[in-house]
Amino acid sequence: MKKAISLILAGAMTVSSLAACSTSKPAAPATTAAPETSAPEAAEENTSSAPKQETAEKAAPLETVTMMCNYKAVEAPGADNKLLAEIAEYTGTKLEMTWVPNDAYEEKLNTLIASVSLPEIVGIREIKSSGFINATRVGMFWDLTPYISQFPNLSAINETIMTNVQTDGKQFLIPRTRDLVRAGIAIRTDWLENLGLEMPETLDEFTEILRAFTYDDPDGNGKNDTYGLSMYDQGLKNFSTQVSIYMGGPNNWYVDENDNIVSEYDTEAYTRALTWYRDCYADGLINKDFPVVTSKTQNFTDGRAGAVFIGNLEDATTTLNSLTQVNPDATADVLQILLDGEGAAPHVPGYDGYTGAIAIPTTTVKTEEHLLQILAFLDKLGDPDMVDAFNWGIEGETYTLTADGLVSQNEEQQSIYADQYNLLRQITPFYASKSLQAAQLTPLAQHVNELLGSNAKYAVFDPTLPFISETETEMGGTLGELPTFIQDSAIKYVIGDLDLAGWQDAIQTWKDMGGTEVANEFTQQYQEFH
Repeated sequence: MKKAISLILAGAMTVSSLAACSTSKPAAPATTAAPETSAPEAAEENTSSAPKQETAEKAAPLETVTMMCNYKAVEAPGADNKLLAEIAEYTGTKLEMTWVPNDAYEEKLNTLIASVSLPEIVGIREIKSSGFINATRVGMFWDLTPYISQFPNLSAINETIMTNVQTDGKQFLIPRTRDLVRAGIAIRTDWLENLGLEMPETLDEFTEILRAFTYDDPDGNGKNDTYGLSMYDQGLKNFSTQVSIYMGGPNNWYVDENDNIVSEYDTEAYTRALTWYRDCYADGLINKDFPVVTSKTQNFTDGRAGAVFIGNLEDATTTLNSLTQVNPDATADVLQILLDGEGAAPHVPGYDGYTGAIAIPTTTVKTEEHLLQILAFLDKLGDPDMVDAFNWGIEGETYTLTADGLVSQNEEQQSIYADQYNLLRQITPFYASKSLQAAQLTPLAQHVNELLGSNAKYAVFDPTLPFISETETEMGGTLGELPTFIQDSAIKYVIGDLDLAGWQDAIQTWKDMGGTEVANEFTQQYQEFH
């Protein structure tokens, strides 16, 4: 039985290599998704309007739960991590973690899907990858739609965010929630002060700051050893969209006047944004090796660059901590919006509300009773005590409570939290939930909170988030042939290997490869939904 599933899923996961030859939809599954239930039968069982056997109230805590999750630090948290002990004490369940580095995660996940060897809870980093989509369609993951309403914390997750992680209109995933407006830029304020400059408000002012950081000796060491903006290999994809949004462009896709979904690559704003990067690169304002740099912030935290794009402003404190370990006198601040000229309308990228999600496999969690136990465990992670543990760490070590019941946290405590506990927030659906409030935040943390709270009204969102393109899925999803080609072409344009005509040719090639079909599929779903 397992061998049969492996053969089907192995074929599903290699479909991206065949997509250039075929854009047909996946064949209907013809084998089983669990040891004693065929895939169509499993899908029928798991999409019923109401649970048949057990209720959430009857779900006794499990002694242990296994989970696999991705991480992007130098080291993963150890099994002796104090926060894991806090989780076990509160929930009555010991969480046994398997941590996999980001770069190796999709390969590991696909291998476990093919071998039917998944843990009880699985982090899904790329929710539209062909491996995951096809696994859901052969019944390998529970449809949670009938069950979520039984759990107070899970059912309280923002409805839009829940919809954004659906597959074929069903809730196979629980989102790892995030703020809806997150992206920003960190800038060395000590360098600004050294050069008599102020935080920028426009894109032109930001460009001049990058130039000064590159050529005006901002660190005062008399050497030509700095540059303006730190970039890395995967950064151009998101940050080119961010600059395009500053210029009035869409967030990946937009809806035109005829209710058609159109790609950002077809907009003047996106080409302007890429050209801005190209000019900065040609002027030496960006590290020349960015196409092969894998660290998101290392050039900034090592003191070589004066600015860095940050995908999540909440990471700014951790980034500054790393910077001050190298240069104790360094200071930094953050911004979220750069205007496209004086008096221009403000825009900021609207986030999808999640970073990956959590799924529960039918091949490991085989009964409804077991499923409800898993969901009950996850739901407890949203209780105030657990939210506080994930947000603040361990009382007495990483924070103290004032007489008013507020959190006090000094820089040493913040550093310990960042190094030992922050990464564990990847395992909870309730990353963005709040309980205990801070008595006094550092100026940087206070500014981050202010920005996250005030800029949501300027957010530009991607209208295609709830939809799935069969073509994109068959070609490997967000890590497949289509995005890889266009992203590689964008890098080539920025570093000068393609001219403007070459970039426009690349857009047409992307369309011919399947981009047009992806847009058509999104359009059909959008028009049906609206």
